[in-house]
Amino acid sequence: MYSIADVESALDAVIARPVQSPKRLLAVADLMANMLAVEGLPGARGGGNGELTIEGLARRKDWDVAYEFAGKFRLAISLKSMWKNAGGTVPNRLDDLMGEIANVQQLSPEIVSGYVILFDVRADSVRTEDGLTWSRFFEQRLQAISIRKAPMWNQGLLEGHWFVRFDGSLPSGGRLIDPQETLRGGQGFVRAMLAELRRREPAIPFQSPMSTDL
Repeated sequence: MYSIADVESALDAVIARPVQSPKRLLAVADLMANMLAVEGLPGARGGGNGELTIEGLARRKDWDVAYEFAGKFRLAISLKSMWKNAGGTVPNRLDDLMGEIANVQQLSPEIVSGYVILFDVRADSVRTEDGLTWSRFFEQRLQAISIRKAPMWNQGLLEGHWFVRFDGSLPSGGRLIDPQETLRGGQGFVRAMLAELRRREPAIPFQSPMSTDL
């Protein structure tokens, strides 16, 4: 099983690491691998096992969590975090994301790809263009591209995303903004990813999910 406490614990572990540490998101990768296992897909790699390098058309790219079957990666999840200056960072993050996923989809169009973003609300601000906060704009843009399923196989789209808002100034164990909704979002993300994977790769030995509805 997994719970709000598991998400908070992973977030605490992220915050405890140095800002520039390349291993800062390992705890979140471990959490994702566990969530996939609970929902019926054990064996995902990443986190404590290190990043996974997947071939793309332009270059090889490290992904944070991935699942391999019959000698090929079938699912990949990219983890990112945002801590400051959302207005200057969100547009670049969106461009980088679409390039990252298109790169791997060029060689593996069947791969299921997802994106998890940890967003510190202290970095947020209001956009002058439309009055939206940058976090809301970012989430809306992710929703707009999280539509990749047959027949919409366009490169640069995602099968799913999980947007995690938190406040890094709050005490340990209580940093999530709307914890219950955050957990439901994570469960929905994992289930959507696995639903697509089942459709494309029915030979994968899925297990019965261990979790119940939240």
